[in-house]
Amino acid sequence: MAELEIIKHDDILFRDLLRAVAVKNVAWPHSVESQVKWIINNMQPDDLHVFLKENGEDKAYMTLSPVTAFVNGVDTPFKGVGCVCSAKHGVGLGKQLMESVNKWLSDNNHKGLLFCKKELVQFYKKYGWNLIEPSSVIFTTPHDGVYTMSYNCEGIKKIEYKDRLF
Repeated sequence: MAELEIIKHDDILFRDLLRAVAVKNVAWPHSVESQVKWIINNMQPDDLHVFLKENGEDKAYMTLSPVTAFVNGVDTPFKGVGCVCSAKHGVGLGKQLMESVNKWLSDNNHKGLLFCKKELVQFYKKYGWNLIEPSSVIFTTPHDGVYTMSYNCEGIKKIEYKDRLF
């Protein structure tokens, strides 16, 4: 049975960064050095590295970053979903990862936020994520072609996002 392993970025060991890079390289093949450099330069101490493991083997990976958005006039905390990838495509690992993370978000009373390309909207919708109407999303910097989705956060009429990309 698959289970989540969650490691706070501040606590991650180099060997665990290499595990993350190994899974990420399936979707984004870059040198180990550039992948590690990106993680070190872009992740913050409270960000979470999330591994989907089965029988001790890393099957999928994503990050969860604490961010804030202004939703319907109220500052609202979210866990921003980034770097969603699996070690093998087409065998349901993305489904397992999303279902497990959704359960973790719900169990811990967190709201989820993600940004994706149009071709991924239907994938995330299958797992309970809601597309926020593009006309209702305000970014401080333009994000053409990026769609915003939420989880465990109903009734979004307007969202303004000024926080960091994750």
